[in-house]
Amino acid sequence: MSAKQHTSLPEDQFSLEDIVLKVIKLKQLIVANWKIVTIATFIGMACGLSWELITRKPPVYTSKILFNMENGGSSPSGGLSDLASAFGVNTGAAPSSNLFVGENFNELIRTKNLYNRALLTKVKVKGKDEIFANYFLRKSGIREIEMEDDEEIQNFQFKHSNYKECTVKEKAQLRNIQNFLMPLTDIANESKKASFVTLTVITRNDTLSYIWSYLYLKTITDFYIETKTKKSKDLLVLVENRVDSLRRELYRTQGAAAKFADQNQQVIVQQGLVQQQRLATNSSQLQSLYYEAVRSLDNMKFSMVKESPLYSIIDDAELPFPKETDRITKGTIIGTVLGLLLSILYVVFSKTMGKVKNKVEE
Repeated sequence: MSAKQHTSLPEDQFSLEDIVLKVIKLKQLIVANWKIVTIATFIGMACGLSWELITRKPPVYTSKILFNMENGGSSPSGGLSDLASAFGVNTGAAPSSNLFVGENFNELIRTKNLYNRALLTKVKVKGKDEIFANYFLRKSGIREIEMEDDEEIQNFQFKHSNYKECTVKEKAQLRNIQNFLMPLTDIANESKKASFVTLTVITRNDTLSYIWSYLYLKTITDFYIETKTKKSKDLLVLVENRVDSLRRELYRTQGAAAKFADQNQQVIVQQGLVQQQRLATNSSQLQSLYYEAVRSLDNMKFSMVKESPLYSIIDDAELPFPKETDRITKGTIIGTVLGLLLSILYVVFSKTMGKVKNKVEE
C-alpha cells in the first residue's frame, strides 16, 4: 500500500490544511465584499443603539445615610424600679424588647403605619409647608410613567395630614404610593462586623431622594424612641401628678398651721395646742414626702435620659447626587455582532448560490 493511501482521509473529515484554506477563502470573500459587510454592521449597530435609547430607563438618584441606633436600655432598673414600687406600681421583670432586632425590624420598617406617618408629614419646600405625599406625586414621575392612564391621580391632592381624617380615596392613593416607594427604600446592615445601618433611597429626582431618606429615617427613629420609652413616660406622668398633689396638700397644711398659730398668739390664755401641734406634725411629714417625691421625679428624668435611644448619623447624604443612567453597551454590541454575522452569511450564501447557478446552467 502506498504512502499516499496511508495519509488519505475519509470524505466526511477535514484536515487542518483544509480548515486553514477555508478560513483564508472566507477572509478573501469578506474583503472582496467589505462594503456590504461594513454597511450591514453599521446598520446593526444603529438598530442596537436605537433599541437601547427607546427602552432606556430614566436616570435615577441614590441617597444613602449611614446611621447607628444605640439602645439606652428598654426597661426601668435600679432607682427607677424602686421608684415604681414606692408608688405602688408593679412593673415586674420587664422582658427585653425584640421589636427592633433582626427580622422583626426588617418587617417593622415596611409596615403601613410608618409609611402613613412619613407620607402625610408636612415638609418645608422652598419656604412653604407641603404634605410630602403631594410633593412625591409632583416629583417622582409616577403620574407620567407608571400611572399615566390613571386620570384620577393626575390632579389628585392630599388634604389631610392625619391618617384618621383621610378619605377613602386618600387612603387608596397612599397604598399606591407605598407600593411604589417600598422597593426603592431599603435599610440593611451592610457590614456584619459593625452595628451601623445604611438607609438607601433611589428615585428619579435628587431632591426627592434626599427629602424622603431623611423623612423616613426620622419617622423610624421617632417611633423607635416612642416605643422604647412609652412605659417610663406613663410612669413619669403618675409621679408628676403625685408631686403636684403633695405640693398642694403641703401648702394647704402649712397655711392652716400658720393661721392657727397666729390666732392663738392673740389670746391671753392659749388654747388648742394639740391642734396646733397636729398641724405642725402633718406639715413636717408632708414636707418630707414632698421632698422625697421631688427627688424621685428628678431621678426618673435622669433615668429616662439614659434610657432613651441615641440616634447618630455616621455618614449623611449631600446634594447634589450624581445621575445614574443605564450604560449604552449591551444592545449596541448585540446589534453590531448580529449585523456582522448576518452580512457574512449573506455574502457566503450569495457566493454559494452563484456557484450552484453556474453548475445548473452548465
